[in-house]
Amino acid sequence: MQKRVYLNLFIVSFVLMGLEMTATRLIAPSFGNTVYTWGIVISVFLIGSSIGYMIGGFLADRSSGSQWMFWLYLLGMLLIGMIPVIKNSVFPFLEVLTSVLGTTVGVLILYFIPNILFSIIATMLMKDGLEEVVTGKVIGNLHTSSALGSVLGTLVTTFLLIPFTDIHTVIATLVGMLFVAFLIYFYLHKKIKILLLFLPTISVLLPFVPDNLSSFGLLYEETSLYHDIQVYETDEFEGVPGEYRYLTFGNDDTIQGIMNMEAPETLLLEYTQHIWEVVDSFAANSDRIFMVGHGIGSLTSKFESEIEEVRVAELDKGVLEASKKYFLYKGNSVEIGDGRKILQEQSKLFDVIVLDAYHDTRQIPFHLITQEFFTLTKEKLQDDGLLVINAIGRPKDDLLIESMYTTIKSVYQEMYILAERDEDELQNLIFIGANDPLDMKKIEGLNDVEVKEGELILDGNTKLMNLN
Repeated sequence: MQKRVYLNLFIVSFVLMGLEMTATRLIAPSFGNTVYTWGIVISVFLIGSSIGYMIGGFLADRSSGSQWMFWLYLLGMLLIGMIPVIKNSVFPFLEVLTSVLGTTVGVLILYFIPNILFSIIATMLMKDGLEEVVTGKVIGNLHTSSALGSVLGTLVTTFLLIPFTDIHTVIATLVGMLFVAFLIYFYLHKKIKILLLFLPTISVLLPFVPDNLSSFGLLYEETSLYHDIQVYETDEFEGVPGEYRYLTFGNDDTIQGIMNMEAPETLLLEYTQHIWEVVDSFAANSDRIFMVGHGIGSLTSKFESEIEEVRVAELDKGVLEASKKYFLYKGNSVEIGDGRKILQEQSKLFDVIVLDAYHDTRQIPFHLITQEFFTLTKEKLQDDGLLVINAIGRPKDDLLIESMYTTIKSVYQEMYILAERDEDELQNLIFIGANDPLDMKKIEGLNDVEVKEGELILDGNTKLMNLN
C-alpha cells in the first residue's frame, strides 16, 4: 500500500507542476507572456491547491474517501484532457479582454478545477500513507515523494516535453501518467474493469481533437522553447491570388511573416517594406548591418542580397528551422541566442541596427527597449549609423510608444516615428534613432508623427504594466 501511495503522490505532483509549466504556452498567444502572466498562473495554482487541501482533508476523514478519490481521478483526467479543446473553443471570445484580465480568466477556466481536484487527491493520499503508522520518517517520505514529483514535473516538462513535442502531446502525456497512477492505485476496484475502456482512454485522446478552424491550411506545427510555431498556406492575401505561406505564434490574428512562394523576394508586409525603404534611403551605402529578429527570413534575405555583411540574432531555433524548410531561407547570417547578448559580443561597428523582435504577438521583449539597451546600440553603431525599430501601437495616447520615444530620445540626438495611417489606429510604427538630422520627405507614404513624453524605461525600473 505504501509504495502505491508514494508513486501516486509522485505522479500527481509531477502532473500538477507539468500543467503549470504549460500555462504560458497556452496563454501567451492570446494575452502575452510577462511577469504578470506568471504571477497570475502561480497565484491561481496556489489558491486552487489551498482549496483542494482543505476539501481533501475533510474527505480523507470519511469512510467513503476511497470512492471519492476514484471518481475525482476520473473527472480530473477528463478535465485535463479537455484543456486544449476548451482553449480553442473559449479563448477567441476572451481576446477582447485586457491582458491581465484575459490571462486571469483563461487560467481559471483551464486549470483551476483540475488543480483543486488533484490537490484533493494529494491530501487523501497523504492520509492513506499515514494509516498504518505515523512517524516522522513516514511523513518525511511522503513529502519527499511529492517534492521530487514537483521538481521532475517542472524539469521534464520544461526541458524535454515542451521542446521536443507539441502542447497536445504534453497534455496527453500528463493524462497518461495519471491513468497509470489510477490503474496502480485502484487495480483491485471492480468498477475499473468497465470504466477502463471509456473515460481514462478518452481523456488521453482528447488533447488530439483537432480544431477545424485553426488547422485549415496548416502545413507545420511545433512547440519550441519560446513559441507555438505554426506555418499555414493560403491562395489569397489582401485580395491578391497567389501561393502564400505565413508564420504565426499560435494566434491566427497576428502574422509574423508571409511569403508568396511564386515571388519569394517580394516583401509583402508593409512594415518590412518600410524598414527596407528607411535603410535604402538613409543608409544606402551600408556595409554592415545587425538585426534582432529573423522571422521567416524575408528581410534577412533582402539584406544579404544587398549588403556585404549581415548579422542576425534569432532567439528561437525553431523559427530559423521553419524559415529554412518552408520559406526558402538559404543564408548563414543567423546566430541563435538573445539579441542583446549577441550585440554586446560584437567587436566591429555597424552602419545599421534593426530591431524586429517579439516574445509574443505584439510585445517587444522588455530588455530590448530600455535606456541601457539603446545606449548599447549607439556604442555599436558608426557615428552616422541608424537604429531602426518596428513597434506596434498608436501614436496618440499610447504610453508604451510614448515611453519608447522618451527612452530612445534620451540616447540619440535625433528621434523620428513614422506612421502610415490615422493616429488613433493600432499599427506598425517605425522608430528611427540617429545622431544627425534626417529628411523624412524621402520616405513616401509615411508621416513623421509627434508623440507625447512618456516614462523612461530602465533595466531596473519601469512603471509600465505591460512591460513587466
